[in-house]
Amino acid sequence: MNRLEEALRQALGREEAPVGFAERVLARVASPAAKPGPWVWLRWALAATLPLLLLVTLQYNSERRRRDEGERAKAQVVTALRITAEKLEYTREKIARATNRGPAAGRPVNSI
Repeated sequence: MNRLEEALRQALGREEAPVGFAERVLARVASPAAKPGPWVWLRWALAATLPLLLLVTLQYNSERRRRDEGERAKAQVVTALRITAEKLEYTREKIARATNRGPAAGRPVNSI
């Protein structure tokens, strides 16, 4: 055998159990189950709270994202309406100038 194998055999060799080990193990197995400590409820509460917190956070982020998209859409609609109003006003002015200079300048303009 080489030195490594010999060192492993020595390190992992059998040892006798300490005096009274078997009696302590048997006494512990025979005793009634120990009552849970005062902090056990905290562990359970924390275990229940963390997934709930994760779900609330995900829902909040989803709602915020949806609201942001709605506000962007609203801004786009307002911009489109402003541009439309400007173009419509430009068109009305152009029509008014054309009707005042044209051959039918004496006729009244029908308002819509």
